[in-house]
Amino acid sequence: MTSSGNPYRFGAPVEDAWFCDRTGELETLLARMRDGIHVILLSPRRYGKTSLVQEALLRFRRGGGRAGYADLIRATSEHEVAAEILSATVNGVLRRPRRAARSLEEVIARLRVTPSVSVTPEGHVSFAFEPALARRAWQQILDDALDLLADAGRRGPVALALDEFQQVAEVGAGIGGAFKAAADRLTNVSLLFAGSHQSVMEKLTRARGAPLYGMGEVLTLEIVPREEMTSYLRRRARAGGKRLTKATAELLFERAGGVPNDVQWLAHAAYEHTAGEEVDERAIDAGLAAVVARQSSSFAERFEALAPSQQRTLKALAESPTRHVYGRDFLERVEVANANAVRKALAALARAELVERSHGAWRLTNPFLRAWLLRA
Repeated sequence: MTSSGNPYRFGAPVEDAWFCDRTGELETLLARMRDGIHVILLSPRRYGKTSLVQEALLRFRRGGGRAGYADLIRATSEHEVAAEILSATVNGVLRRPRRAARSLEEVIARLRVTPSVSVTPEGHVSFAFEPALARRAWQQILDDALDLLADAGRRGPVALALDEFQQVAEVGAGIGGAFKAAADRLTNVSLLFAGSHQSVMEKLTRARGAPLYGMGEVLTLEIVPREEMTSYLRRRARAGGKRLTKATAELLFERAGGVPNDVQWLAHAAYEHTAGEEVDERAIDAGLAAVVARQSSSFAERFEALAPSQQRTLKALAESPTRHVYGRDFLERVEVANANAVRKALAALARAELVERSHGAWRLTNPFLRAWLLRA
């Protein structure tokens, strides 16, 4: 999602020069992986969770570790989750290019449920199982994948990242419990459970009796600090042959709400609308207007799908983040009779990831939606 020559990227994981440091979080993840300690990474969407995870895996591999990555966002059942984990284990941890065919045969021979196997020209392996059988045997498929991880861990440090892990709450809580039951035998193996729907992930990890309660260290990803992000913005502008002052970078950071993906998105648009050699406030305004215009149809569809009380609540929060959402003033602004109506509206908007509670105040999650609402 970037045009030729534009030094900013958004909308997908970034790496190398486009990765915005996050030095502390990166060092913590690497240390836990090397020590075979499980990590639960909680993050709202667009905060750069996947970029951080993939950068940590890359550096872990460079240091001699073996690591797999599984994206669970498209999994719709326990057996699809188990198959994705098996594929990630084989592709990232077990296979060696010079003996790939042999190692794949060895893996299949160890599985209690026979899969169908597909291999891309690049050598990426995918496993699939007959649905009727797999529905009954998903636990065996998962246990076999974890046994392969445990064996690999005996030969050196191993890590497996499970991204968008909140999806297991949709397909069945048994997956989380299966990981907890297997934890004792995963010596020298670090499991990284990363999720972007915080309320769901917290139910899976933090409440007593939760499937992953007490299983590893919980890390919550915050926005990239202002100074670190603005320094990055200026560095990337120079790489693109433009100037960006510290004050203008801070303005861009504020307009985008500090969320890493949105900051990159607005920076990308501002760079496109820079007429001269300096990215200035006029370019930021033009870039913001362009993003909002391109997203306006999507925003209109989402807004029209909301109940009237939810629409009014969203518009009120667009005007200003609010702490006292159950007070009389706010109730009058959104034209509801009681606090319970606001509570229901906020719950629905939060499930749709349109609003969030940050530092005690409710606010919109998307700065471009906020701009659209204020201009509509």
